[in-house]
Amino acid sequence: MSEKRRDNKKRVLRTGESQRKDGRYVYKYTDNNGEVRFVYSRKLDERDKLPNGKRECEALRTLEKQIRQDLDRGIDPSGAKITVLQLVEKYAAQKNGVQHSTKKTYNAVINRLKREPFGQKQITKVKISDAKEWTVNLQKKRRTL
Repeated sequence: MSEKRRDNKKRVLRTGESQRKDGRYVYKYTDNNGEVRFVYSRKLDERDKLPNGKRECEALRTLEKQIRQDLDRGIDPSGAKITVLQLVEKYAAQKNGVQHSTKKTYNAVINRLKREPFGQKQITKVKISDAKEWTVNLQKKRRTL
C-alpha cells in the first residue's frame, strides 16, 4: 500500500501539491491551452505562519481554489498570453441579443484594434493610462474624419 505524500509538518498534500527543499509549496496544474504551470507559496494554509524575513503571500490552497474556479469558467489564470484584441473579441462574442448597431460598433472597435499596436499588447502589460490614451486618440481621430 502506498503512503500519502506529506510536507515537513506531516500534513497530507493533495494532488498537484508538493513541497520544495527550501520550504516553499508548489501547485502544478495544466491550463486551458494544455501548458503546465506552477504556482508557489510559502504557506500551505491560511493559518500557517510566514517564515521570518519573508514577504506576505497568499496561501497555496487559496491560490488553488482561485485557479480551479478560473479554469472552470474558461479563464486563463495567468492571463499572460491573452491580448487586448482577444479579450475584446471574447467579450463581443458573449454579447447575445444586442441591437444590430451595437454589433456594428463592436466590430468597428475590433477592426481598429487589429490595425493598431495597442490591440496586440498582452493584457497583463496594459496600464489604465494606456487604455485611456488609446480612447483619447480614438476620439481625436474620429473628429478629424
